[in-house]
Amino acid sequence: MKSTNETAVAMAQEGAPEGTVIVAARQEGGHGRMQRVWSSPLGGLWFTVILRPQINPQYAAQITLLAGVAVSKAVRRLYDTENVQIKWPNDLLLDGKKICGILSELQLDENGVIDYAIVGIGVNVALSAADFPAEVAATAASLNASLHKDFTCDQVLAAIMEDFGILYDKWLLLGADVVMKEWQKLNCTVGRHVLVKDNDQVIFAGTVTAVDEEGAIIVRNEQGIIQSFNFGEISIR
Repeated sequence: MKSTNETAVAMAQEGAPEGTVIVAARQEGGHGRMQRVWSSPLGGLWFTVILRPQINPQYAAQITLLAGVAVSKAVRRLYDTENVQIKWPNDLLLDGKKICGILSELQLDENGVIDYAIVGIGVNVALSAADFPAEVAATAASLNASLHKDFTCDQVLAAIMEDFGILYDKWLLLGADVVMKEWQKLNCTVGRHVLVKDNDQVIFAGTVTAVDEEGAIIVRNEQGIIQSFNFGEISIR
């Protein structure tokens, strides 16, 4: 399959129901934020979930935070580890190395109402060191190799979808607090000094003081200037 996200978009446009999950053994055209190539070989878990949440589009960025919480909790439980943390906006780290990336996309109808959202999730489950491209080999990790386990991608998927379903239902019923409280416990971003980048260019530097309900980070620099960012990415210092 070229891309689970691309397949999910096509299926969503044809009316696929909420909760549809598309899984690939590998992707030939997987990509992350800003269309960066996402290496997706055999041994990884590559999947996309179709959602149709009836919420204000203003808060749609919470879906990415929700997915990060669900994956983090599932991996922590399955692998019996507390060393998985969420890095804003869409990465999960194990001992500082990336083990998961999340890419969410949103489509509104002609009335500005959410038609569908898709959440693409890639997890390095059973990759070997040789499976990682040279440019990410030093910053990426595989769960099984790092934690000396032998779980299959199907087992990891089942654990993630269990946590995702529970948290998603609570979020729709109770609102943002359900996700934000869990995210605060699991993140490695708030309180850290970061460089905020857009298209690989540093646009601001400071300490992250919070993440708001729209999914934006709040950053305060040394001069006391506070800015929020709901785009770009960060480098933690």
